[in-house]
Amino acid sequence: MKRLFSEVYLHLIAGVIALGILGISAHTLWMDRQNTWQEAEKASRNVLTSIAHDLDGNLELLDLSLKGAMEGLRYLGIQQLPPDLQYRMLFDRAVSASFMGTLLLVDEVGNLIADAGPVIASRSLNVADREYFIAHKENNHIGLYVSRPFASRTRHGDLSIGISRRLSDSAGRFAGVVMGSMPLTTINQLFDNLSLGQQGAINLFRNDGVLLTRYPYDESQIDQDLGGSPHVQRLLQKNSGTFDSVSPIDGVRRIISFERLDKYPLVLTVALSVDEIFSAWQRKALVLSLVTLILCCAVVGLTILFQRELKRRTRAETKLRRIARTDDLTGLPNRRAFRETFEREWRQAIRSGSVLSLLFVDADYFKSFNDRYGHGRGDEVLRAIASTLDTNIRRPRDIAARYGGEEFAVVLPETDLAGAQLIAETIRQTIVAMGIAHEGSPYHVVTASIGIASVQPSRGSERATVLETADQALYRAKAAGRNCVRNFEDGIGSRQQRHPHAAA
Repeated sequence: MKRLFSEVYLHLIAGVIALGILGISAHTLWMDRQNTWQEAEKASRNVLTSIAHDLDGNLELLDLSLKGAMEGLRYLGIQQLPPDLQYRMLFDRAVSASFMGTLLLVDEVGNLIADAGPVIASRSLNVADREYFIAHKENNHIGLYVSRPFASRTRHGDLSIGISRRLSDSAGRFAGVVMGSMPLTTINQLFDNLSLGQQGAINLFRNDGVLLTRYPYDESQIDQDLGGSPHVQRLLQKNSGTFDSVSPIDGVRRIISFERLDKYPLVLTVALSVDEIFSAWQRKALVLSLVTLILCCAVVGLTILFQRELKRRTRAETKLRRIARTDDLTGLPNRRAFRETFEREWRQAIRSGSVLSLLFVDADYFKSFNDRYGHGRGDEVLRAIASTLDTNIRRPRDIAARYGGEEFAVVLPETDLAGAQLIAETIRQTIVAMGIAHEGSPYHVVTASIGIASVQPSRGSERATVLETADQALYRAKAAGRNCVRNFEDGIGSRQQRHPHAAA
């Protein structure tokens, strides 16, 4: 039971250590992952803020150019001014908007009034079919309008987006549109020096979910209406935020930071690939996991080795205890084991009020046997008698022990005198039946004398009295001619001095 408890305790300690290592490693990895995620969010927010600031400034300059052209057009005498003064009145503010592609003024039917862009070969330009023109014509409260990407007719088909405002006459009727274009290539130049990883992306959406441009630039992905996508809906529902999602554009999972520009109907996003963000963390996690696995295996291995050593020591200690309690010659318990067993059964008999019997068995004429046949044969006789004793006591609590020399003792718990006599006589007859020749004995074979003591012990009674009684009974058997069984008829109360065994 003690050994089992030790093994369980050892396994428990090993399990706690292994779980502790796993717990610490898992916690470390989890905290590191959280820190990596937070750093990625912070980095994307910083990039987003910087880009949004630049884009907002450029759009504000372009809007100022639109408003400047509208104010110049309202000047009543502008038609009488020289062409160069007309240009300055209309487009003086447009000079500062270096990123602007084209600035156009068109009338109520879409025909070109004036432009601040490159020289146009033909003055018959008409934009009545453009989205921005139709939007302003149909809605007089639209304010600043951002168009979908279109192929510019004044810049050799470059994709651009138009930033436009409505022109109205003195009666409030639709009088045309002022539009400034921004080439997508110019917008994307804002993103060129950014390091977002191979799968990082920057997206510029209109507030209805139309993708205006994207970095890295891919013309096939431009001008998609993604307003119905749950991914894009999250962008449009709030002014700013950060979340992770799978892109509906290319299917890559990213951490996305987004911000709605304050003055313009645009949403800007900076997206970092989750796989790239955690690539370094995954390598670290792999190394730490391997180290943790090695440590856990080491704990398990050391536990197994320690358990084996513990078992080996336990077996050695058990063997030593057995050797210390076992007679080397006969294999029976020795005198020390006999005393321990006898004391234990004595206490048990007192508690239960049962009878306890004791046999002393002594080989007859054993000295003369050794003198005639040698000590080697004498040892064989002792082993044969020990085997006989062990064979004839069958109950688990009965014990036969070598008491010393050629003398043996048998403890018979819960056995009265009659039962003890029956067992003793069976033992005597079995020894005779072995037929071991002994010419120095009058019986011509090896025999044994047996003394019996039987008592019901009580508190205060002496164990030594029973030993003396059995010894006296053995003397009586010797005195009666040997090869017989005797008990001390006067019981425990009679005490006599033990006589030496004559010619034992």
